[in-house]
Amino acid sequence: MGVLSAVRQAVDRVDVFAQSGYISLGASSDLVTVLEPMIHPVTTRRGLFHPKAWFLEFANGDERRYRFVCSSRNLTTDRTWDAVVSLDGTPGDQPRPVNDGMVQLLGWLADEGRSTPRLADPRGIRIRSLADAWRTIEWEHPDHVRRLNVHVLGVGSNSLPQLEGTRALVVSPFVTGDGLARVRARRGGETTLVSRPDQLEKLAPAILHETRIRVLDDFVDQALADADTDADTPDEPRSADLTGLHAKIVVHDRAGGGSTMLIGSANATTPAWTTNVEVMVEVQGPTKQFGVGTISEALAPLLDDFVTDGGVAETADEVAERELDDALRRIAQTRVSMRVMRDDPYAVEVWAEEEMRVPKGFIPSWRLLTQREFVTSTIPAADQPHTLGSMGLEQVTPFVVVSLSDAVGRRQQTIVIAEVYDDVPGRADAIVASHLTEPGAFARFVRLLLFPQDATALSEPGSVFTSFHSAFGAGVAEDGSGLMELLVRAAATNHQGLTEIERVLRHFSPEESAQALPEGFASVWESVIASVQKGEQT
Repeated sequence: MGVLSAVRQAVDRVDVFAQSGYISLGASSDLVTVLEPMIHPVTTRRGLFHPKAWFLEFANGDERRYRFVCSSRNLTTDRTWDAVVSLDGTPGDQPRPVNDGMVQLLGWLADEGRSTPRLADPRGIRIRSLADAWRTIEWEHPDHVRRLNVHVLGVGSNSLPQLEGTRALVVSPFVTGDGLARVRARRGGETTLVSRPDQLEKLAPAILHETRIRVLDDFVDQALADADTDADTPDEPRSADLTGLHAKIVVHDRAGGGSTMLIGSANATTPAWTTNVEVMVEVQGPTKQFGVGTISEALAPLLDDFVTDGGVAETADEVAERELDDALRRIAQTRVSMRVMRDDPYAVEVWAEEEMRVPKGFIPSWRLLTQREFVTSTIPAADQPHTLGSMGLEQVTPFVVVSLSDAVGRRQQTIVIAEVYDDVPGRADAIVASHLTEPGAFARFVRLLLFPQDATALSEPGSVFTSFHSAFGAGVAEDGSGLMELLVRAAATNHQGLTEIERVLRHFSPEESAQALPEGFASVWESVIASVQKGEQT
């Protein structure tokens, strides 16, 4: 119930943009469908949408504070070693050049047709408003940071950082020879490359001979894996997620003195610096704080030297996996639509706005996230939509799992999000109602919606809410004690919470109400709602 309450409170205040074709299924939970308004798959004409950045606004009355987080960390459960920069700022009195790229990225995301399905108008307006506020932010930084910049690559005309130095440290999990050439030290300078063993083995011998190469120490990575394994529970087994190095850091010592460090999402590959959308934070300052030697020394306990002759060719399996990945990503950029048919039970029609082109040798299939059975075909065109029926309202979801297999059984899956027509108002409330199957769950839900935000006042001695503690949560006991006080307080101060409860109650049948509602709740509820309505009329 705590997770459900948190998601419901966040869904209208959070927007997540992600590369279409790379939204994975994750844990199996129909609560995921509650997230649908906040997730926006991004389609690009070339390259990948690859940033890992957070734009955060905090409010206290009319006061505003901002935080920008730029990292190499994805929104996944990977146990990888990543790098993160966090900047805190306050509104200024004039636009600042450091913010130009970030403002441009926010505007780019809010553009019509950037995401599939189309961004709802209120969300687009909110993001554009955030972009306007972002222009003047003054960012805090340590005194030894002489210059701060944020580079947004692949969007508009934002300039590339200057990648020149007498010495260089490049930390990148993925690397190619031409990509490394873009970020290494100038000719004659020393370059240290930290990457993954499989990537280093594919580099040309000539590149390896002029580069010091290092990898994450096996014992360090195993220690992290062991710690995570110890933390797993039988109900949440550890998944086979990515481990090892994932940080992206580029450090240069400049000929004229001082050093530059870049942290963000860009790998040492050509697409990262030419066609992808990437974000990198740049700080310049004294070599003593930001130099290659200082950063290398800080990372040294995690690293080990690596010896290889390089030149290892890509295996047939690696080629096949890459081709499968590319094909699935292209398919996932197809716009999908859905129409809800309000029968009893419900049904949906699903179709693709343009033909899903599947390369020869691949087998497509798809299903709704809330259903188990796959349809072995592409999603059909609009003139022949596929109908899925016999489902409850809580099973209706625009999350469509698209699967692609090759001839030898390799399989990859992703989630695409359909544009929904004739949607049912309050559909998310039906999902909530389906989880409130007994009085304890329902009472906890009521408590989470109605409990005052200022919980400190409720713990004071003599407070009515300190008298009731049970499995139902503070303020609500199994026999109904405390429920009346909670509802009466809400009638005076929290009409929104009462409205949300009322919406959920509409989805209970008489049998479900008898099973899920605490004894006596119905009569108390009628009295409270009648009191609220009377107060609103007067």
